[in-house]
Amino acid sequence: MGDDNKATHTIYINCEDTLRYSLASHLSMAFRRKGLSAFVNSKGTQDVIEQGSTFVVLLSINFVSSALCLNKLVRVLEWRMENGLLVVPVFYGVSPSDVVAPEHESADRRREWTNALQELIELPGYHSREEHSDCKLVEEIVEDVYEKLFPTEQIGISSRLLEIELLLCKQPWGIRRLGIWGMPGIGKTTLARAFFDQVSGGYEASCFIKHFDKAFRDKGLHRLLAEHFGEILKELPRLCNSFTRPRLPKHKLNKKRTLVILDDVHNPLIAESFLGGFHWFGPGSLIIITSRDKQVFRLCQISHVYEVRSLNMNESLQLFSNCAFEKDMRAQNFMELSKKVTEYANGNPLVLGLYGRELKGKKLLEMETAFLYLKKRTPNKIYDLLKSTFETLNDSEKNIFLDIACFFKGENVNYVMQLFEGCGFFPHDGIDVLVEKCLVTISENTVKMHNLVQAFGQELINGETAQIERRRRLWEPRNIKVLLEDDELEGNGDPEATYTRPLGTEDIEGIFLDRANLIFDVKPGAFENMFNLRFLKIYSSSYKYQYELCLRKGLEYLPYELRLLHWENYPLQSLPQDFDPGHLVELNMPYSQLQKLWGGTKNLERLKMVRLCHSQQLTEIDDICKAQNIELIDLQGCTKLQSFPATGQFKHLRVVNLSGCREINSFPEVSPNIEELHLQGTSIRELPISIVTLSRQDKLNLELSNLLTEFSGVSDALNIEQLTSLVKVVSSNKHLGKLIFLNMKYCSHLRNLPDMVDLESLRVLHLSGCSNLKSIQGFPRNLKELYLAGTAIKELPQLPQSLEVLNAHSCVLLKSIPSGFKQLPSYYTFSDCSTLSSQAVSEFVVNVLSNVGSLVREYQQKQELNRSLAFSFMVPSHANNRCTLQPGSSVMIRLGPSWRSMLMGFAMLVEVAFSEEAIDFGLRCVCRWNDKEGVSYRLENTFSCWTGGEGVPKVQKDNLFVFCDLSLHPSCGERKDPDLLADLVVFEFFPVNKQKQLLDGSCTVTKCGVYVITAANEDTSLNMTQRVSSLDHTKKLSGSEAEEELMNIYDGLDMKDKNLFDYILCLFNNEETDVVARHIDSIGLEIGSGFEALADKSLIHISPYGVIVPPHLLQKLGRGIVRRSAWPSTLLPDSSCGSSSSSVVMSKVDMDSDCLDSEILWEDLTIGVRIGLGSCGTVYRGLWFEYDVAVKMFSKQEYSEEVITSFRQEVSFMKKLR
Repeated sequence: MGDDNKATHTIYINCEDTLRYSLASHLSMAFRRKGLSAFVNSKGTQDVIEQGSTFVVLLSINFVSSALCLNKLVRVLEWRMENGLLVVPVFYGVSPSDVVAPEHESADRRREWTNALQELIELPGYHSREEHSDCKLVEEIVEDVYEKLFPTEQIGISSRLLEIELLLCKQPWGIRRLGIWGMPGIGKTTLARAFFDQVSGGYEASCFIKHFDKAFRDKGLHRLLAEHFGEILKELPRLCNSFTRPRLPKHKLNKKRTLVILDDVHNPLIAESFLGGFHWFGPGSLIIITSRDKQVFRLCQISHVYEVRSLNMNESLQLFSNCAFEKDMRAQNFMELSKKVTEYANGNPLVLGLYGRELKGKKLLEMETAFLYLKKRTPNKIYDLLKSTFETLNDSEKNIFLDIACFFKGENVNYVMQLFEGCGFFPHDGIDVLVEKCLVTISENTVKMHNLVQAFGQELINGETAQIERRRRLWEPRNIKVLLEDDELEGNGDPEATYTRPLGTEDIEGIFLDRANLIFDVKPGAFENMFNLRFLKIYSSSYKYQYELCLRKGLEYLPYELRLLHWENYPLQSLPQDFDPGHLVELNMPYSQLQKLWGGTKNLERLKMVRLCHSQQLTEIDDICKAQNIELIDLQGCTKLQSFPATGQFKHLRVVNLSGCREINSFPEVSPNIEELHLQGTSIRELPISIVTLSRQDKLNLELSNLLTEFSGVSDALNIEQLTSLVKVVSSNKHLGKLIFLNMKYCSHLRNLPDMVDLESLRVLHLSGCSNLKSIQGFPRNLKELYLAGTAIKELPQLPQSLEVLNAHSCVLLKSIPSGFKQLPSYYTFSDCSTLSSQAVSEFVVNVLSNVGSLVREYQQKQELNRSLAFSFMVPSHANNRCTLQPGSSVMIRLGPSWRSMLMGFAMLVEVAFSEEAIDFGLRCVCRWNDKEGVSYRLENTFSCWTGGEGVPKVQKDNLFVFCDLSLHPSCGERKDPDLLADLVVFEFFPVNKQKQLLDGSCTVTKCGVYVITAANEDTSLNMTQRVSSLDHTKKLSGSEAEEELMNIYDGLDMKDKNLFDYILCLFNNEETDVVARHIDSIGLEIGSGFEALADKSLIHISPYGVIVPPHLLQKLGRGIVRRSAWPSTLLPDSSCGSSSSSVVMSKVDMDSDCLDSEILWEDLTIGVRIGLGSCGTVYRGLWFEYDVAVKMFSKQEYSEEVITSFRQEVSFMKKLR
C-alpha cells in the first residue's frame, strides 16, 4: 500500500484530558510511525469526525463522567452508522460493567449516552491489564487497526519478516547490512516498511526514506541528513551541495545504534554519499537498501541480499479476493477467473491489487472481458517502473531482453545464448544484467520471465509504429499473415506469373509464426526485402490443427542474416539455391519434404545444430560436411537416408540421433567427444572399435536388431535395451572396469550372467524384461540400483551391502531372499512374486525390522540419516502370521513411559489392495497426537513405494509396504520433555498419486500396523503396538445386528464421552476438531481425552485435515441411538433431560418473506452442518418437516425478545451470503 493511500486514513483518538499526554500521545506517535495521520481531541470536533476514517475511544473513569467526551462519542457513533467506519474501544482502567452514563437533568440526553455506551461496549475492543504495560497495549491496538485498514498489506508479510530476521542473525555483531531485492511491485517497500515499524523502536536513531533517489534529487544530501538526524547532529555546516558530504560530529553518532532504510535505490553513488562508507554508524546499527537492481548492493558493499519471494497461490487468491470482492471470498463461480488472474500475476502483490480493483464491482462476464483487456496493456505504474529499468540497458542488453520477451521465454538458456552469440551480442554478461535487474530469471537451466515483464517488452515493440512491416519483431499470426500472404492468385487458384515485391520490411529482425488455424499461400519473395531478419520460426502449437503454409510459386529468397531457420512441414524439396547460410546457427526443419538441403558447397562455419527428424524424403546429408563446429545432428525417422558422412573430424559433436534410419547399414568413425549416440532401428550390423573405447560416454543407445551376440567392452555407460539376439555375456571384464551404468532390459534370450564382482565402478544394473534370465553368479560389490522385474531368477546371490534400490516385481520363480542383509535401502519391491513363500517373506521383514534400530543409530552417529527407510512387499493374507496387522486404514497406538523416553521413530506396515494399474503411486501418512496439556500436534509425510518416474506395475494380490520415517516423531514443539507426551498417537494412511492427491477406488488400504523403534545405549528393541478395537467388522452385519453392536459400544461409554458423542453426531458432523472443542468448552463440558476415546472405539474418524467424520454406518443409525438416550442437559441448562422438553428456535431461510420463528421439539428436527457463526451464536442448517431452516439452540434463560431479534438479523445476513 503506498503512502498516498495511507494519507487518506486519519485516526481520531477520543479521550479525557488526563490521558491526552500519556496513553493517547503514545498511540498518536505509534500511528504516525506507521505512516498514518493521527490526532487527539481536536477542537473542531464535527469537522474532524467527518474527516476521520478510524476512531479510537479511550474509556476511563473520567471519560464516562465527562459530558463533552460523551457528546463526541454520540457523534462518532452516528458517523459510524452512516459511513460504516471503524471504531475501536479501549477500556483503560475500567471494565465494561463500570461504563455507565452519569445522571443528567435531561432524560433524553442520558438515554442517548446510555445507548451510545452500550453500542460501544458491544464492539470488539481492548482491555488494559496489570500484567501488560501501556507499551504492549499501544502495540496491540496499532497492529490491529493497521491490519483492519490495510488487510492486503499483511498477506505474506510475517513469514518474509521471519526470513529477514534469520538472514540478519547470520551476520556478526557490528554494522549489519542487508539488501532487499525483487521485481517492481513484488513488495520490497511494503516489507521494508513493515520491518522498520517492527524494530525501529529498539534503535537510538532511525529513518525510512521512501523513493530515496527522488528524495536525494529534490532535497540534497544536507537537507536529508538534517531532516532525519537533525536532533542528534544539532548543527550541520550550511555550505553543502547535494554530493558533498558535510563533516559530521562523529562523537555524536559513532556510539549510537542507528537504523537506516533507503528505499528504491537506483544510483549507488548517491546512496554511498549518504551512508558515508558506514563510518559514522555505531556498533549494532543496521543499514537496509531496497532495489530492483542487484548491482546496487554490490557497489554499496552489501553482501547479504534477501530476494522477495512471490506470493504463493493461497496468498495470491486471498489478496485478489480482498481487492476484488472486499473479502476473502472464493465462490466457485468466481474461482476459475480468480485462478486465471493469480496465475497471470504470478504472485506479484501490486499487480494482484491493481487487477482486483479494476475488476471490482463487475459481473463475472464483465470481469472476464476486462481481464482480457488488462492483459494487453501493462498497468501504468508497472510500465513506468519497467521502462525506467529498460532505459538503463545498453543496446545489446535491450536486444536480448526484447528477443526473450517476444520469442525465447521458456527456452533452454544455453540454446538461447548460442543464438545470441551468433547475433554478435554478449549473452553471458547481458543475461546476467537482466537477471540482476529482475527482468528475467534462470531456473532449471531455463530462461523465465514474468508475464507482466513479457507484456511490457511486447508492448514496447508494438508501440514502435502502427505499420506492421516497420516493427522489428513479429509474433502475432494475423499480422504476419497480412505481411506474407500471396493474394495475387487467379480465381481458379492457379498462380499468376507476377507478384508484388514486399516493401518496407527491412526493419524486421524476427518472425515467429504459429500456423495453427491458419491456411494461406506465401509469396515467393516474401522474405526478399528482410535484410535484417535474424530469426525465422514457422511452427504449430496445436497437434490437433495441423495446417501447412503453401508455397505454390516456390520460395526465391531467404535472408543472409538468418541465425535461426525453423520451419516445420517445409513443403519444398530444397532450400533456395541462392541462400547463403553463413550466419546460420540452427537449422530445424522437422517433417519437411526436403530431399537435400542445397546444392554446392556452403559456408557453415557458425552452424551448431541440425534437426531434420522425420524428413522422410531426405536421401543425403553430405551438405553438412563443412560444419566444423556442429554439436548436434538429429536425423531420427529419416527413413530414406542412405548414408551418414564421416564425423571423426567434428571435435565439437556431442549428439547424433539416427534412430529409425533403416537404410543406414554402416557407420564410420565418430567424434571422440560424442556423448549421445542413438542407432536403434538402423541396419548397422557392426560398430567400429572406437565406439567401445570412448572415454567420455554418457549415453550409448544401441537398440539394434542384428548386432553381435557377444560384447566385451565399453567404458562408462552401455545401453543395449531390446537387443533381443544377445544370448551371452562373456566373463572377461578387462574392458569393463570403468563401467558405471549397464542397461540390458528386454534382452529376452539372455539366460545367465557371470560373476560381476570385479566391476567395482558399476552402480546401476538394468535386467528387467530379460524373461529367460535364470541365474546371476554374483553382483558388483558397489552396486546401488538393481532392476530384475519380470526375470526368471529362482535364487538371488548375496546382495551387496551398498544396494539401495531393488525391483524384483513379478519374478514368479523366485523362492527365497538372501538372509543376513543389514543395509538401510531406499526402495525394495518383491510384488507379485507368487512362488515366494510366506515364511521367506515374513523372516525377511522381521529380520530387517529387528535390525532397523541399530541401523538408525549408526546413521545418526554418522549424521547421514537424511532419507526414509522404505520397503514394499507382496504378502498373501495368510503370510502375515508374524506381523500382526489390524483391518482398516488407521491405527491408534499407546506409548508407554519407557517407550517415550527412548523413542527414535516408527516403522509402519500398510497393506494395499490394487484393483487396477496405478502410476507413481504413493502413501500419505498422517500422524496426530496431543500433549498432556491438550495442545494438538500433527505431522505428515508422503512415501514413494517405487523409484521416481518408475511406473507401478499392475499386481494381482495385496501388497505390504513397510516404511520407517524418523521425521514422524511425536514431540511437544520446543519442549523436549517426553513426559509431556500423551499416551495415544494416531496414524492414518491414504493412497495418493504423483501430485499427492487422494486416489479413487483403484487402490485401497486394507490393513495397517505400527512398530515402535526405541534404543537405549547400544541395545535396540522393536515392539509391535496394539490397536484398539475396530468397527470395520460391523459392515458385514445386518442392520439390526449392527445397530445392536453400536448400542453396546455406546452404552459402554461413560456419561462425559456419551455427551460428547451426542454433540458430534447431531451438531458437529464434518466439523474441525478445533471448532468442536471451542464450542464444547463454551458450555462447560470437559473434553479431556474424549476425542481419543471415541476414536479408540472407532465411533468417529478424524481426517488428515482435522475434520470429524463419523463412519457411514453411524451416520445412518446413530440418530436412533441418540433419540433412545437422554439428550444431555448441558445443551439446555434450564430444561429437563428428556428430549420432549428440549426446545430450539428456528428461522426459515428458503423464503423471501420475513423470518418465521417458532419453538419446536427436538424430535421433529434434523440438524445438519453449521452455516455460520455470528454475534448471536452458532447457526446450523436443519430440516423441520419439509422446511429448510436455520437453527440455534437456546436455553430458556436466553429465550427473550432481544435474543430472537439478534438471531433473526443473523439469519437474514447469512441468507444474503448464500
